[in-house]
Amino acid sequence: MYGKIVRVGVKYYVVPLLQDQGGGLDLASTGSQSCPASVVQDDAYWWGNTMQFYPVDPKKGVVREWSDLNIEFPDAYTGCPENNVWTIVGDLSVYDDSHYIIAGGEKGNPGSQTLNNWFKIVKTTNAYKLMSCPDVCYYCSYYCRDVGISVEAGQRRLVLSDTPLEINFRKA
Repeated sequence: MYGKIVRVGVKYYVVPLLQDQGGGLDLASTGSQSCPASVVQDDAYWWGNTMQFYPVDPKKGVVREWSDLNIEFPDAYTGCPENNVWTIVGDLSVYDDSHYIIAGGEKGNPGSQTLNNWFKIVKTTNAYKLMSCPDVCYYCSYYCRDVGISVEAGQRRLVLSDTPLEINFRKA
């Protein structure tokens, strides 16, 4: 994305700013659960699975910084019945470390029922970060948090965090 426009419906790899900090993003089973699949970071030097971005207002065909958007792994096969749209586990009005990002969200339909399905792309000093700070519900209560990594049982799971995972976008 740096200097380039991210387009709606185009496939991208999302990779960390620093390659030694792990690989791209993907879906995987974590812990004892196989479904729904968790959003994870692959091993270093692996680009992960392709993603597409769907802004709340897709009219212009581009993804703008700080605009609400849904994120989907269009080509991931997990064997799970849930779709591959990202969603956040838990109540966003509670500030804790239990907000994991998993598959099974709903694309579109902005409002209080889909609050956990909306993310933003935000520029950092050297790259970008993803965050949860939905504007799709004006009366809803939530904390704005960055998307970061939690390492559990050797897997790098995406979670809401105070430490963002800095990323870049590569067109697939």
